[in-house]
Amino acid sequence: MITEDIDISWRLQLNQWDIRYEPNALCWILMPETLSGLLKQRIRWAQGGAEVFKRYFKSLFQWQSRRMWPIAFEYAASVIWSYVVFTIMLVWLFQQFFIVPDYFFIRSILPGWTGVLLILTSLLQFTISMSIDSRYEKHLLQNYYWMIWYPMVYWMLNMITTVIGFPKAFLKKKGQRAIWTSPDRGIR
Repeated sequence: MITEDIDISWRLQLNQWDIRYEPNALCWILMPETLSGLLKQRIRWAQGGAEVFKRYFKSLFQWQSRRMWPIAFEYAASVIWSYVVFTIMLVWLFQQFFIVPDYFFIRSILPGWTGVLLILTSLLQFTISMSIDSRYEKHLLQNYYWMIWYPMVYWMLNMITTVIGFPKAFLKKKGQRAIWTSPDRGIR
């Protein structure tokens, strides 16, 4: 698997192990410093998630795997959402140059009042999470303005990487080894 951590966690959970959240755990991670590096990393993650889903799909239909059903459902819903949004954007772009039937016409790809509702919901979630995290990190409020844009940027990045990474997992030859090159992370 190209993302061994996802593979290990699914394998453990399918074998009845518990993986739990530990709020006091600390880890160190080097993030890609360029947009290109971030895109490559996220495409690899999307491909790895699809590879794991493909490998363990049949196992999900067993009763003892029922604890994984919500995770599998959420993953499948995310992939479907990504392709629906991608299709909507393609149709919108196509209609800028060609006439499309009224039932395919998309007025705007920008969110309307529902987008405002999403932003308000996100800000409420961020406020709650910041109050919880304030015990661990100080000065979180200085980033509050940027939190408005985070969900939109994250969702678009997720959509793009899923649309690219999902087919890569299914076009990969059976038995082919997972090899990847780490993107630039600021350490030479």
